[in-house]
Amino acid sequence: MFQRILILTIYLCLSAITGLQKVTGNLPPEWFVKKFEHTLINLFPGSLSLSYLIIVILELLAAFFFLMALVKREFKSESSVRFTDLGFHTCLLLFTVLFFGSFLAQDYENGFMDLGYFVMTMYLQRNFTSLKLNERI
Repeated sequence: MFQRILILTIYLCLSAITGLQKVTGNLPPEWFVKKFEHTLINLFPGSLSLSYLIIVILELLAAFFFLMALVKREFKSESSVRFTDLGFHTCLLLFTVLFFGSFLAQDYENGFMDLGYFVMTMYLQRNFTSLKLNERI
């Protein structure tokens, strides 16, 4: 049970901190504009701002789902894991967006790290939400 609480807390903190930092700064920041101004993401006026906003929304949505999972005590083995599953799915979508964005900007190192986050999240999601109760983490 302690491991499940830790996993939920880590994902909650990571998504909440990154989302809140983005909200309190410039939307989108200069580095984001510079990095993606010569890619397909900047094809239409305002598309860079929209892309950045989508990333922020996904991060905050994942944080909300993980917070609700902790509030509803989904870390207990006998409970359903609806919000936990939604949080993991949101993170998987977020890491997919970040992965393709990194490759569009030819930032292969960050793309590889995003792929690692995706694989780890998929592994944790499967072990946390899909296995029999006595086989979970």
